[in-house]
Amino acid sequence: MNKTSKLLILAGAVLASLFLFVSIVYNNFVQKSIYEENSQHLLSTYEQVDKTFTMFVQHNWNALSDWSNNLQYLDDAENMKTLWYDFARRKDAWQYQDFYMFNENCDFITAAGRDGNAPNIQGIFLDMYETGQPVISSYIASDSNRRIVFALPMDVPYTINGITYSGLAVSYNNDVVEKLIAGNIYQGQSDCYILTSDGNVLLSLEPKTEFLQKISNLFDFLNKYTNMTETEITDLKKNIKNVSTGSLQCRYNNKNYYLVYEPTGINDWTIVGIIHDDVVDASMRRIQSITIVLLLILNGCIALLLTGIVFALMDSRLRMKEHEQMILLKRKELTEQMFSGLGRIVDRFAVGDLKNNRYEYHENLLKHPIYPETGYYDDLVEDISRQYLVMTDTENKKMNHLLTPDYLRCVLKKKDDIFKIEYYNRSADAYLIMHVVPVEWSPEHELEKVMLITQDIGQKHALENLANTDGLTGLFNERYFNSILHKKELQKLPFILFYLDLDHFKSVNDTYGHDMGDKLLKEAANRLQSCIRSNDYAFRIGGDEFSLVVCTEFDESLCCRIKEQIQNRLCAPFDIDGKTLYIGSSCGYAAYPNDASTTNEIRILADQRMYAEKEKHHMFSSLSSSSTGSGLEK
Repeated sequence: MNKTSKLLILAGAVLASLFLFVSIVYNNFVQKSIYEENSQHLLSTYEQVDKTFTMFVQHNWNALSDWSNNLQYLDDAENMKTLWYDFARRKDAWQYQDFYMFNENCDFITAAGRDGNAPNIQGIFLDMYETGQPVISSYIASDSNRRIVFALPMDVPYTINGITYSGLAVSYNNDVVEKLIAGNIYQGQSDCYILTSDGNVLLSLEPKTEFLQKISNLFDFLNKYTNMTETEITDLKKNIKNVSTGSLQCRYNNKNYYLVYEPTGINDWTIVGIIHDDVVDASMRRIQSITIVLLLILNGCIALLLTGIVFALMDSRLRMKEHEQMILLKRKELTEQMFSGLGRIVDRFAVGDLKNNRYEYHENLLKHPIYPETGYYDDLVEDISRQYLVMTDTENKKMNHLLTPDYLRCVLKKKDDIFKIEYYNRSADAYLIMHVVPVEWSPEHELEKVMLITQDIGQKHALENLANTDGLTGLFNERYFNSILHKKELQKLPFILFYLDLDHFKSVNDTYGHDMGDKLLKEAANRLQSCIRSNDYAFRIGGDEFSLVVCTEFDESLCCRIKEQIQNRLCAPFDIDGKTLYIGSSCGYAAYPNDASTTNEIRILADQRMYAEKEKHHMFSSLSSSSTGSGLEK
């Protein structure tokens, strides 16, 4: 298989992947749009069902209220029989099951003249008597049918045949309510329920065709039989409890369903509709399928067009690459001639073409080159940046910033300019210096080519580190302290200087000896080092005196936090050689250039503030010495 065939196959795979990706995105977008549109449509439909249900409820309340009012004016049994007969006569039109009076003992008498006791409805009556309010509920009658009952406390109790009745009720068979309110609104492929806030099914408003199992609590049913997650069910419970409106999708018995819900406005009840998705999605899915087929045809045409374009581009790029390689080969020969002498005195160098984003790399120290000999200049800069860090006193300087064409053009203005960068690898075991030299300029005097010359300075840097480091604690010493402050002042870089010394350190030396004192100094130095960031400095000035340089703008709250952190860590007990030692610290700070315009004045000011605090500590220590003793070991 030749290279062109491989590229053609790759291009086809890319196009197929792209089409698959677009198809998935389109399908998800359409599905989401269908879901959102249909959810709103379903919510509107069940809003009408809810209104019908509310009217049905209000109708029954009105009838019961009228009956309660009429009872107040009945003074004989004959009038009572007449009114009872009137309600019994309306049964066929009204479609109720029973219309009756009752009392707390579950005694009842119906409009048809039937009386007795109904313990299976006792719970509903008790709810009404406890709240003193009308109730709507459901129960299983003695004939095993579910009934919906509306119960209302009477304004004035009424006595018939020696039994006093204090409540009125009308009941319906559940299937009658289903037909009256909803019927088969979605061709018998939907269910509708009225729920309480805890998910209990109070009544059904449609004949059950989808969720055929007996459902007493919808939440439990969804959790057990559908694919809904715990999170989705928890959100559903929360929304229904908060009487919110919403929708979701679930899968049951290998079918997908919409589930919509909204509050009824009666008590804490919610109306829930469950609809098979084919009922509402079928037409939109057909349109979606046709659209995908059309997109597939269009994609095929585009694929053929792009294949032709790819072939043309590949051929053109191949010729350009061959031409470029010839030019690079000639340039390489010329460069090797120009810099053959340079290779004798430098470890490695590269010529960067800033205009064309190319480079040529030469390795003279190692057997195997660190970087490819040629390539894109941006890739070379990224490789260097991944391996090395800049040694600089300023913040946010990285190799991939310092070596960008724009930055180099800013710092290299003239032919004699040289840009020097000191850097080290991330494991801090190799230190190098790079000189960037301008090589070629455009007619408009824009820098086009530079030479990056690198030398290893690891041994030199190690010697400098040794000279700048305190031998006991490993912190920087006073020599390096003076150098850093001098650089800060020259470069006008802001910083905060902390001076501090250790309280009670002399007593430790006198009591336990200098060996214990040296160990205490090392531990104190470690704690001070942990108080600063990687770009800050910690110094041992001498004896038990230390200094911190924090490289940042002045911030009073930051200074207070650092000072408090220093004192808290140095006041914490030191466990050394089985001894628990307690010391402290006196600390003063000053900010450059906020507090003074020279670093010498900053040092004097920080030192004065430290000694002022030390005097306060000395006075407090004198007042409390009688009760605390030396404070070295507790």
